Amino acid sequence: MEQADRGAPRAQRVLATLAFTLIGLSAVSVVALLVLQLAGVPSSAFSSGGLLVLALVPLPGLTIGLLLVIALVVVLAIRRAREQRVQRSRR
Repeated sequence: MEQADRGAPRAQRVLATLAFTLIGLSAVSVVALLVLQLAGVPSSAFSSGGLLVLALVPLPGLTIGLLLVIALVVVLAIRRAREQRVQRSRR
């Protein structure tokens, strides 16, 4: 049982790290796209190569990041409910 308790914070750290890394990467991609468009890069350049990947990163990155944040909130809520249940049973 103690081993499962030690694993919960690790899972939360992993979820938080993944979520904020994906969201951060997506935000950097959006900023880079805006800067490139303001710099005058033609829109045809975004249809192939590395700029295509840069243009496609934000949508799935933000979506998966949001799902990971929701999963993190659920994991935290379950953990706190368990802790409260244990505290109540000790009284």
